[in-house]
Amino acid sequence: MKIEGNTFIITGGLGGIGSAVAKGFLAKGGKAALFDVIPEEKGVELAAKIHPTDVLYVKVDIANQESATAGVATVVEKLGSLKGVVHCAAISAKRPWSNDVSDSIPDFIKMINVNTVGTFIVDAVVADAINKPYNHPPGAASDSASTFWTTEEERGVIINFASAAGHGLYARTLCYGPTKVAVAGITRAMADFLGPSGIRVNSISPSIVVTPMTAGAGLGTYFEEDLKAHAAFPRRPVPVDEIVRTVEFIVENGYINGEDIRVDSAWRLVTNRASGLPDPRSVAPGLE
Repeated sequence: MKIEGNTFIITGGLGGIGSAVAKGFLAKGGKAALFDVIPEEKGVELAAKIHPTDVLYVKVDIANQESATAGVATVVEKLGSLKGVVHCAAISAKRPWSNDVSDSIPDFIKMINVNTVGTFIVDAVVADAINKPYNHPPGAASDSASTFWTTEEERGVIINFASAAGHGLYARTLCYGPTKVAVAGITRAMADFLGPSGIRVNSISPSIVVTPMTAGAGLGTYFEEDLKAHAAFPRRPVPVDEIVRTVEFIVENGYINGEDIRVDSAWRLVTNRASGLPDPRSVAPGLE
């Protein structure tokens, strides 16, 4: 899939990863529609700073089907040539550790709704928008779904964001990790379902990503020590440029489909309960 001349939606588009992906697409002649939840006026202002004409901001709640559908329709109307989505948006709620597992239920529901249900909604409405001219051609006698059809033409690409935490499920990601396991599952199922319509679906599982927004904030000794202890190489957070390169590689390589690509330095998340060490709950920054 070529980036040049085509439009891609980026959810979480005003975040560190999303805005970097948008700039990468623009550098290759593409257009970017940024979905986020900040107020419309501020979003439009920030989008214009990235590019005055080829970047569009749309306020969208990704966990709401009506909001996502309306947002995609706006993109098709204003930018045209929609070829896919890079779905970066997600949340991670932290709370103090507790021995009562039920304390985590409210956070789990929030993260499931945004991280998991939101991924399914975004994938579905973008795929339907790409397929609309074929499934619901103008002037058709009925607006009901057409029968399945098969094409050899590549028509779109969807990239979801899973996480290293979805591969190494451990205590600290009690809620967040399972939502990202589900993202990888949605990716594989969508790749199979959308294959006949020429839409590829992949996901990326990064470790900790350093963006311009977080570089000066510091990641805390917990994360730095965990990376040094349990990553293979390099034992440091991932620069955002490496994530952008991975996104562009997936878009441009037409044979990458149904994959979850780990960009994590072979970091293996574990809970160290070795004798003589402090309880890991006392040093972790919070339960996600």
